[in-house]
Amino acid sequence: MNLDLEAARSSQALMKDTINQQSKSVENLVKMNLDLEAARSSQALMKDTINQQSKSVENLVTKTLGVLQENGVYACMLFLYSRSNSEKEIAKCIRSRLLEMTVFVGKKSPDGDNSEEILEFFTNNICNDIDTLFLTKQLWEQTLIYARYGAKARED
Repeated sequence: MNLDLEAARSSQALMKDTINQQSKSVENLVKMNLDLEAARSSQALMKDTINQQSKSVENLVTKTLGVLQENGVYACMLFLYSRSNSEKEIAKCIRSRLLEMTVFVGKKSPDGDNSEEILEFFTNNICNDIDTLFLTKQLWEQTLIYARYGAKARED
């Protein structure tokens, strides 16, 4: 199995998730039957907010990568669950993609977003096996590095 390929795919999906999240808010404005000038204005706003969103994604991905490298997989997941309102949706996208990656280390994370269930899963299935733990960390690091570069490229 090519884990680098899976990390690349996951980081691309993460970038799409954050773009889709931003696009939905602009689409909702257009669906509200605004006049043409308001629609044009919202499109300009979308471009501005996508750049701002890219910066937010890049910042949170960088912070997440730092926590992962310094404190490990469990701390990384705790960090993502602890994000405040402004980072909450981006953190959820990152968390979701990282959880999907556990399949590639031979573990399937629980469905849903129940923090207690997910953290218990990590304790019992990832952190208790050193090989699985290091493989997960390596895979997540690569995914987050690609995501950070992807957010930076989207910003430019």
